[in-house]
Amino acid sequence: MKIVYVRSYFSKFKTLYDYLEEALQRAGHEVYPFDYRAYGIPARVRQYNKYIEEVGLYKINHDFTRLVEEVRPDMLLMLHGFTITADTLQNLKEKYGMITVNWLCDYPREFDIACHYASLFDHFLVSGSDALRRLRLAGHKNVHLFPFACEPLYHKPVELSAAEEQQLRSDVCFVGSMYPGRMRMLEKVSDFDIAIWGPRWNEVESDSPLRHLVRGGSLEVDEWVRAYAATKIALNNISSFAPYVDNMMNTRVFEIMACKRLQLVDTRDDVLMAFTSGDELVCYSSINELRSLIVYYLDHPEKAQKIAESGYRKVMQLHTYDHRVHELMAIIKG
Repeated sequence: MKIVYVRSYFSKFKTLYDYLEEALQRAGHEVYPFDYRAYGIPARVRQYNKYIEEVGLYKINHDFTRLVEEVRPDMLLMLHGFTITADTLQNLKEKYGMITVNWLCDYPREFDIACHYASLFDHFLVSGSDALRRLRLAGHKNVHLFPFACEPLYHKPVELSAAEEQQLRSDVCFVGSMYPGRMRMLEKVSDFDIAIWGPRWNEVESDSPLRHLVRGGSLEVDEWVRAYAATKIALNNISSFAPYVDNMMNTRVFEIMACKRLQLVDTRDDVLMAFTSGDELVCYSSINELRSLIVYYLDHPEKAQKIAESGYRKVMQLHTYDHRVHELMAIIKG
């Protein structure tokens, strides 16, 4: 199948955009990527001039139209891609009759845009049950649950050298961006031996108890899998940007289990629909419970290892990007 794949290259690190593209190629599909942020004009210029912004949008839609006309794809697969206008999508679909699919990964921040765009596609994929419910309540019947996954080529257990073990080891490890909720959570467990990695943690106040726990900023995949390999417990905290409960799993849920480490993650309905707490990972509902769980599993490493191995088997069996490509093909075939 020929697929025009609308994605972003906003990160210098490997992301789910790359994992999905590689999985599509492994499945034998011809993939033609298109960057929906390729304005050709720096953001620092666009943000102050509406006319220049419109010129950039025109360029994106013009270049996208040319690609579709050249490739004549069987399927258009978009991850967000909301710079592609409704008129452009409708005109190309009418002209070439391709299957159109969009995967909304960034819920709930883009939900209002998604409500407007969902009806333009044959299939609209969402990563969490909240987005699925809200879009269906809004009258969209073409919506499907499509969670994140792991990529075993990158997310995997690794062997460390003695020097790496000495440099990276910790009792508890957190890898992820700094958000206020995460900062408050980590401050309340900062008396444990915790290693923190990720963007913006250098912004914490100098008198914060987290200051001395921050090991570094953004990491390449092969670096953060080593951080997990050197820890006893991998801590996950799923950020919520909405005033209502957001039950969507983040990518780290799957990636930690693929690294075969015990995961402690805040309780979310979607996590409990996919995995069994106490068997494949462990959920916490309060800071006091989290503290107790850290103490318990540090004292019982054999139980932590058993859960980690069970979680690893589960994601390898059901939750890789190869599985997601298979599910995508099943969705479009009805």
